Order: sequence, then structure tokens, then C-alpha cells
Amino acid sequence: MGGAAVAEEVRTSYAPVPLLGLAGREPLRFPVFLRTSATTWVLYKDVATAVNEEHLGRLQAEGCHELYIRESDRAAYYQRIEGELDGILKDKNTPLERRADVLHGVALAAAEDLLGKRPDAERIARTKKVMIATSGLLLREQQGFQAVRRVLGASKGLVTHSLTVSFLAMGLARHVLSAEANVLLLAGMSGMLHDVGKVGYEQLDHDPEHTQRGAQILASLGVPGPVIDAAAAHHERHDGSGFPHGLRGAQIPEMARLVGLVDAFDKVYSTQQPRVGVFDALRILAQAYRGCFDERLALGFIKLFKA
Repeated sequence: MGGAAVAEEVRTSYAPVPLLGLAGREPLRFPVFLRTSATTWVLYKDVATAVNEEHLGRLQAEGCHELYIRESDRAAYYQRIEGELDGILKDKNTPLERRADVLHGVALAAAEDLLGKRPDAERIARTKKVMIATSGLLLREQQGFQAVRRVLGASKGLVTHSLTVSFLAMGLARHVLSAEANVLLLAGMSGMLHDVGKVGYEQLDHDPEHTQRGAQILASLGVPGPVIDAAAAHHERHDGSGFPHGLRGAQIPEMARLVGLVDAFDKVYSTQQPRVGVFDALRILAQAYRGCFDERLALGFIKLFKA
């Protein structure tokens, strides 16, 4: 262990991170710290030094299961541990809330890369790996969805909206459709890509054509049919009042119905001024969109937040 104690600093804040994923051949791009008191951190490994499994094994043997990074180094940390995400999410030594925080950070980075420009097969494959790890957490942990839900905030743009819809769609799919990994994966990818047709057109206030653009992009990339359906039909409504085709009821593909409900909820929750809580947003959604959604999905969505 090297370095001197870092006393409480006004300008620096620190975040706890699991030990898993830190070891590797590549040197660190950020320093890591041990916390020795409520206001004191000690430098454990400096930037450009290596961390191996032996180092981490000694810490674990001493009962230490987490280190600290500076908040400003979160992006570099998420990049380093992305390949180990599934192992981190399975680690029972790490509190569930901490694992959910790591998942959110890695998923947000993947979503920013995916939706920063027109998606390609490589970036979709990266996002798929994150969704597979997410589905595993939701299926293994009884409180997994609640932990993931707590790290979500109000959506402030296309990326955060898409990630929120993705996670909520996975939770709803598990609750209402099937507790199978493939179903959750399809729901997650459908939520993440439902607004892909808006990439490059974010400045438009009214853009009904984004549904068809998105479906065409996804079809060209060979993604599964339900994901294409969600992009094409998430604005269709159960009573026929939606667009682009005015489909009704079972005419709307199931994944599009599910994503459409979650999409509408997130927009209500994120745009109310002054801000409202989840259950007020559900009440506003029920009043403003009466008859617009599959009743089974709507009831399941409400129960999801009460669980």
C-alpha cells in the first residue's frame, strides 16, 4: 500500500466500488483508495499502477470488500469493469444496492455509445451483453428490480429515457409475461431501441416518423422481430387512438404494447412541473391515457411499483 492519508476535502468526493473487476493486466487509469474513517481516505493504488488478484485477495482476507474512487473517475471505472459486469452482479459479498449502481453506470455508458449516432451491429452487441447481465440480476435477486428502480431518476434526454424504459420494461416483462431470460432480454433491447429513429433528429419537437425510421434501421441490422415491433408500434394505443396506423388491441404486437406503456409513464414522470412522485405519475397516466393500454399490462405495472 502506498501514498499518504487524504483528509476530508471540500472539492473531492468518493464513491465505493466492488473489488471485482479492478484486477487486470492493464494499469489503472484512476487511483483507488481505502477509507479509514468517515472523513479520511488512504491512497491504495495510484493511477498507472497495476492491480492483480493477489492484491484483492489480501483485502478480502482482511474483510475488505470494496475500495473507493473519486466521483470524477466514474467513467474510467465503468469502462474498466464492463467486461466483468456479470461477475460483479453475482457477487453476494457486494450489497445489492452497490451492484445496481454499478449496473446503472455501465448501462448508461453503453446507452450513450449506442445512441450517440446511428447504431451499428457492434454497439448493439455491446448493449446486448449489458442487458443479459441485467436480466440475470433481475431473475436471481428477489429485490433486484427494486434495487435497479432506485438508481433511476427523471429522464433528461434520449439516452436516459431509453435506459429507463429498458429497465422498467424488463421488470414489467418479468412480472407479466415470463420469468425467462430471453423474454427479459427482448424487453430490455426493445426499451433501449424503441426511439432509435430519433437519433440525429433530437431537435424535432414533433416527429411521428421516428417510428418507421427506427423500424427500418433495426430491420437493416437484423435484430429480433419483437424489438423492431416495439420501435414501429410503441405509439399505437389499445383504443385505436395511436399512430402511425391506428392499430387496436391485439393488433398491436405484445412487446410494442409493453414498451408503449412504459414509454408513456416515463414521459409523464419526467415532464411534470413541479416534479411528482411515482404514484402521482401513475395516477396522471391513468387519467390522461384512459383506455389506451392493455389492462393486464397496466395493472401489472402498478403492482410492479407496489412490490
